Amino acid sequence: MRSQRAFTLVELLFVVVVVGALLAVQAVAVASGRDQSSVRSDIADLRLIAQASAIYSDTYDDRLFTFSWRPGVLPDTPNIGLAIACASLDPSNEDHVLRASVLQQLDLVTRNSDFQQIAPVSTTAPLNHAPFVYYNNLILTHFMGESVPSDIFISKGDAARMDWFKNTDAYLDDPASAAFSPPTTATEFQELWRWPFSSSYMTGPSHYSPDTGTITGNPVPRTARRVANNRSWQMPRVDGLLGTRTTAHVASPSHKVQMFDEYDRYSGPFGKYFGLQDARAIQVFYDGSAGRFATSKSDFGFDPNQPLWGASEPDNPTASYTYRPFVGWDPPDAFQIQVPVRYDQTRDGLQGIDFQRGSVRRPIRSR
Repeated sequence: MRSQRAFTLVELLFVVVVVGALLAVQAVAVASGRDQSSVRSDIADLRLIAQASAIYSDTYDDRLFTFSWRPGVLPDTPNIGLAIACASLDPSNEDHVLRASVLQQLDLVTRNSDFQQIAPVSTTAPLNHAPFVYYNNLILTHFMGESVPSDIFISKGDAARMDWFKNTDAYLDDPASAAFSPPTTATEFQELWRWPFSSSYMTGPSHYSPDTGTITGNPVPRTARRVANNRSWQMPRVDGLLGTRTTAHVASPSHKVQMFDEYDRYSGPFGKYFGLQDARAIQVFYDGSAGRFATSKSDFGFDPNQPLWGASEPDNPTASYTYRPFVGWDPPDAFQIQVPVRYDQTRDGLQGIDFQRGSVRRPIRSR
């Protein structure tokens, strides 16, 4: 008679370990496949955005898309109350210069959505806010005939904005209790409603502000720049400086980043801030090409209000800021670190080059 041999406990455990390892490998492969699909989708969206940007410039006298309302000027909008509020602003008042763009931000959201929680009145417009950093997308969204929020301007790896996109009404009903909170300590609805309409993709300050400026003898900055940390920006408060850039100002369209994701959302388990040395964020250039590129391969930037403060040679940055992670927003393994400015603040602004080593030695041109 032939005896049957049963599995020993050790053999059974070995089989369990092997099966578990195979499942883990398969899970990693599936996740990697999803990430690659999301990367391709993000790149495709950015190429579409670049096409819309080019058509916008052709339509509006070569201008780059950004906020265009000016204090003291009556804009063309069906939101009569906001138009009158803008026309009532004083162009010589520093606070009113930015206020005009904030009113336009509210105008675009209410015109391209039907959320009853957001009233098109000036008291709804956020205070101490500069929409140029995260909300330039609203200009193109309106031009493209899209409703807001639009997922074209949201990375597929951006969990917070994707959730807000799918559940905008729920967020607006109670922003303070939303599943994903924005990176702010504000609790008032006036300061929180805007976040679902922001974009994953940022434009650099030279897109909407002069390439260089000066602070000599004048405490008011002449152009936009980063300040102490990654969420602090200083805007010019002189009427006529913002929103006047054109495609003719871009010296090297194939080497100059137009929009970029503030985070590399596809590296490691949590992603990372784009300014870190080992990040690979998704970007689109002014010539319409797009892809995912290593931060370490880009040139260092500068302080546009102090043009000589920047990289004096390709590998020697002197202009930097503090990356300060916001709990609940930034990757959970992120930590505070000093990072150099890169294509977020290109040396020479629109005249500069982002991805060609040595471009920091180009002569400074003021626009």
